[in-house]
Formats: sequence, C-alpha cells, structure tokens
Amino acid sequence: MNRIIADYHMHSRISPDAHDEMRLMCQAAIDKGLKEICVTEHFEYYPKTRDKMCMDPALLDEYDEMLSICQREFEGRLVLRAGIEIGQHYYWPEHAHDILHVKHHYDYVIGSVHKPNKQGKDLGDVPYSAETLDAMCLEYIDGLYQMADKADFDCAGHLDLIKRYAAKSGFTVSLLDYKDEVAQVLRRIIERGKGLEINTSGLRQEVGLPMPSLDILKLYRELGGEILTVGSDAHFAKDIAANFDDARRLALSAGFDHLALYQERKPSFYPIA
Repeated sequence: MNRIIADYHMHSRISPDAHDEMRLMCQAAIDKGLKEICVTEHFEYYPKTRDKMCMDPALLDEYDEMLSICQREFEGRLVLRAGIEIGQHYYWPEHAHDILHVKHHYDYVIGSVHKPNKQGKDLGDVPYSAETLDAMCLEYIDGLYQMADKADFDCAGHLDLIKRYAAKSGFTVSLLDYKDEVAQVLRRIIERGKGLEINTSGLRQEVGLPMPSLDILKLYRELGGEILTVGSDAHFAKDIAANFDDARRLALSAGFDHLALYQERKPSFYPIA
C-alpha cells in the first residue's frame, strides 16, 4: 500500500503559538517514517484597518537560519523544504511580495485566512451566536475568495477553518451550505493553478473533522482540482503525521490517487493508491 510520505504543514517554536525546536520536529518525522517535511511557520497580516503586521519579521530570519542548520544536520535522512503559512496577505500584497520573493526563499507557501473581519480579530477570538453565524461564514468565504483571487500562495490551508471555532461554541458549520460561493473560491484556486491541503488537525480537536471536509474535497475534484497536499498542522512534535491514514482514505474517497510535493514553488506528485 502506498502511504503518505510527507507532512506539509507544521510549526516549530519559532511560530508564537508552537512549542518544539525544529530539530525535534525533524527527528519526530524520521521516527514516524516520513521522507519529507515542510516546516511552515506562521506569518500574519492584519486587515488594512490596522496599522501594523501581526508578527515580527525577524522571526523569519531566525527560521531561515534554523532551517539551514537542520537541512545540513538531517541530510540523507529527511528532505526538509522551506515553507511559510501566511495569513490574509491579500491585504498587504506589496509586503507579502517582499517577504516571499525578496527577503526570503520558500519552496511552498500556504495561504490561510485567520482574520477575515475588519477588526482584525482571529476566528478563534470572536463570539459565535445563532444570530451572527451566517454573516460570519459569508465574511469568511469572502476572505477565502480574496485570497484565491489575489494572493501569492501554493495551497489554501484548512479551507473550512471556521467550523473548528464554531464547534467550540456548540455550532455545526458546513461551508457547503454556501455551495455556490465555495465553488467560486475553488474555481479560482483551480484557474490559478493552486491547490488545497488536507489539514488533519481538526481530527485532534473538538470539531472532530478534517479541514476541509470530504464534501468540499469532492467538489474541488469535480471542478477539476488536481493539487492536494496533506499537513498535520502540528504545533508539537508528537502531532507530526497525526491521522495520516485518515487523510489518505479521505483523499482516495474524494477521487485523488496522488498527492503533491513542492520544490521552488513547483509541484510534483507521488502515488497514494
């Protein structure tokens, strides 16, 4: 049986919300039988109503240095790609270009929407209620479309992330309740030659589901989607490759028999069927 050999979404302690050293992440990946990983540290932008970026760009310099050290240390045992998870960077395209193409170099860029609202609040920090849930979902989908249409990224991260935080407040969200709007997002992703990730972190959280759900993956495939990666979104080394058997079954059920790897921002594929 072909298996998933690469984890393309994880965070070392360089990300403000993560905990373990990059060396520990690399060793954990080897111990779990992976051949390749991409450490994708966070970098966030506020909406234009805010006057500063969310994180210190100096963290990205620290990342570059540690990545180079680990690439040398684990050479021949693990392929270690340069990555970043960059949030709502459609708000600041000029700064994003500077980070992605001038000051730093990445093999793989995850585009995410964590702060779609005009106040710049994270999806995890806003109140959820029956009265506001519909508007919040539409605002989130609008952010996804802005990213799909304008931003520089390779794969869209945890596409239906809002369901994770809604679940904490006792609400069930399915973005396919907004099928036409979600299809617009997916079509634009496909038109631009971008992809999706299967993010397994939801399976470890209260929502108990991968992101995105199978119905969205099937729609993506039906619309012509080809590019799919898998990431644990590990913030601890112990969570690397978590639920990857589930992710493989999910990909196969959605009609994918291959997954993507990235080098120099270009995808290649390996079989999982």
